[in-house]
Amino acid sequence: MNEVLLKLEKLGLSPYEAKAYIALTQRHPANGYEISKLARIPPSKIYETLSKLKHKGMVIVDEQIEPVQYYPIPHEKLLHQLRQDYVATIDELGAELRQIQPLPQIDLAWNLMGYPAVLDKLHQLIENAAELLMVSLWPAEYRLLEAALDTAEARGVRVIAGIFGECGPARPNRINLENCGATSSKRLGSHLTVVVADSAEVVIAEIADPGDSMGIWTATPGVVLVAKEYIKHDLWGRVLINALGESAFQKLCGDDALLAFLIENR
Repeated sequence: MNEVLLKLEKLGLSPYEAKAYIALTQRHPANGYEISKLARIPPSKIYETLSKLKHKGMVIVDEQIEPVQYYPIPHEKLLHQLRQDYVATIDELGAELRQIQPLPQIDLAWNLMGYPAVLDKLHQLIENAAELLMVSLWPAEYRLLEAALDTAEARGVRVIAGIFGECGPARPNRINLENCGATSSKRLGSHLTVVVADSAEVVIAEIADPGDSMGIWTATPGVVLVAKEYIKHDLWGRVLINALGESAFQKLCGDDALLAFLIENR
């Protein structure tokens, strides 16, 4: 009997409603007092419960007799009614759910305050990358992140790195940008560190010294794109300077007011 009660409750009846209906199927007609006693429902709750069952079409009320008598509808009719109600509700719900429009994507950005917070987030991006890492690092941060980059590379992630200083033996896709870094450090007074993971998220940090560092993490597509283009620009720039020759490049910068301004000003 408990299983029957639980199934009726699962179909939307309250515990009292389920007990009252089962009691009526066992004995009918019956008045409120009799149903209360048989179903073990408090007398103060029985008439409220029977009223709800009447509203749901599960009991028939004979008010021509005193006291009022109650009859259950046949269980076949009850099951047919419940099935129809549930199918109709599911159909309506399906139509309504199809009308719900997705919310616009919310762009998030987290502020990263302090060197440890910046490094933790850089490590997280590198460790979670699945396909591509594009990084722009200074030697101090590169030394701290090199092992994580090597591990990412070993699991199949393509790593493209520009390092503004010594980065060990020559390796594919890790380019020494030391000469570029000299002008950048002089101009900014700090080191700009950028890590882009899977073209989907980025950490951009300004590191003056380990005690004075701040940055942001974001998955905003426009910011990620700008960060990728920044790294590409540095790498392409180094390749072009190498092709042009350092002395020719310095002369070009000295002769061109726009280039001189861009190199010398923050």
